[in-house]
Amino acid sequence: MIKIIGGIYRSRVIQTPTSDTLPSKNMVRGAMISALGRDIEDARVLDLFAGSGALGIEALSQGAAYCDFVDLAREAVKVIEGNLKTLKESHGKVHLASYESFLQSCAGEPYDVVFIDPPYRMKDSYQHALSILLDKKMLRDDACVILEYEGDIEVDVAPFKEVRDYKYGKTKVKLLRG
Repeated sequence: MIKIIGGIYRSRVIQTPTSDTLPSKNMVRGAMISALGRDIEDARVLDLFAGSGALGIEALSQGAAYCDFVDLAREAVKVIEGNLKTLKESHGKVHLASYESFLQSCAGEPYDVVFIDPPYRMKDSYQHALSILLDKKMLRDDACVILEYEGDIEVDVAPFKEVRDYKYGKTKVKLLRG
């Protein structure tokens, strides 16, 4: 169980899946949302590799208009659905899918904010997800993409105007802004 840091669900406890999910630490989640500033307000958000849904729920709690939660694990999807139901949050949709199949089949409005936080062993998924998002024009011109990782990753940041790196112990965060 973890607590939501700020916004309308501040201090509310949400459940986490029991297997293969490592939720973002409170300090890291808070820093990521803080780095977005006012960009989170009324944003259309995508939480890839959602796990417990903590990042997307944090965004909704702090003013995002909508969030798509994507995870391949059935347990994670059930946990996210339960968390949204407990919070009586109706501005999110949970998708049981791989990030690749979701992104390839996704149609609709582009996203303002995207969280990419896969299991750290999936190093290639950062660039792959970014490439699909860019190729399919799934990001608004001024979108923010936030990558959470450990160690080193290689991503092409060329299309983004601003790149900021943060470090919190072993956890690293890269913010890409269009």
